[in-house]
Amino acid sequence: MRRNLLGIALLLCTGCSQLPQWNTAEQKVAEAELGNATTQLEMNSAMGAIATLAEKHMLVALEYKLSKLSQPERLALLRDQREWQQWADRRNAESMGEGSLAPMMQRGREESRLKNHFLELTVPEDVRQAFIAMRNAPIRFQGKTISLWHGELDLVIPNDKKDEFTLEFETIAQLNIPFCRKIVSGKDTFHIGIIEPTNYGVMSSYGLGTESNLSIWKNGENAANHLLGKEITIQNIFMDGNMVKVSFLSKDGKLHQKEFDCQAPNDNAVLINHWTTETVN
Repeated sequence: MRRNLLGIALLLCTGCSQLPQWNTAEQKVAEAELGNATTQLEMNSAMGAIATLAEKHMLVALEYKLSKLSQPERLALLRDQREWQQWADRRNAESMGEGSLAPMMQRGREESRLKNHFLELTVPEDVRQAFIAMRNAPIRFQGKTISLWHGELDLVIPNDKKDEFTLEFETIAQLNIPFCRKIVSGKDTFHIGIIEPTNYGVMSSYGLGTESNLSIWKNGENAANHLLGKEITIQNIFMDGNMVKVSFLSKDGKLHQKEFDCQAPNDNAVLINHWTTETVN
C-alpha cells in the first residue's frame, strides 16, 4: 500500500457520482475463490487478490470523498491520508509469526485495515469526525489505561506467555467506525463508540473473540465501558438526550435494544477474549 497521493490528487476533478460500495460483484468473486481454495498456496494467492482489490476500493472511496470537498478540505484530507498510509504501512509490516499461514494472515490483516479506512471515507462526515476525535483516545483494558492507535487496541503479550515464537503484542480489537458518535451536553463533550475484536490472528482455544463493548469518553477521558453482548451484530446507535440507545441482532436473529446514560460513569474495562487469558469474559 504505497500509492503516490500526488497522483490521486490529479483525479480530484473526475470524482464519483455515487457513494462507493464495498460488496461489489468483483469482491464476491474474489471471496468465492478464497472459499474454493484447497491448498495453502491457493489460499495465500486468493487472500492476496482480496487485499489488492481492497486497496482499489479504498482509493475509489478516497477519490469520491475528495470530489465532495472544497480545496482546503481536500488538502487536509490528503494530509490525513498520507499519515494513515504511513501508519498502515508500518503496522502491516509487523510480523504475524512464522509458518505457512503467516502470509495469508498478513494479507487478511491488510484487507481489514483497508476496509476500515474505506468505511472512514464513506460514512457521513459527522461520524468520520467523531471517529477522528476518539481514534487515539485512552481506554481501560486489563487493569490499565492505554491508548487506541488509529482506532485499534493493542495487547502487550505478558512475559509468562512468551516463547521464542511469540510476538511482542497483538492488535486484538478496534472501533466499529460507522457507530462513532459525538454529543455535546452543556460544557461537556461525549464521544461514544463500539469496540469489537479484530480476530486478526486467532490462537485461543475458545476461538474467535465475540464481545461487543460500548465505550464512552467524557472530555477526552474514558468515562465508562459496557459489555453489550457476545456474538451480536450492531444495527444502530443513536442519542436521545443523555441516553445512548444501541440496537443489535442476537445470534438467533432477534432484535434487541439497550440504553445507557452517558452521564453515568463506571470503572469497567473493555472486555475482549484473548488466548493469553484463555477465558471467556
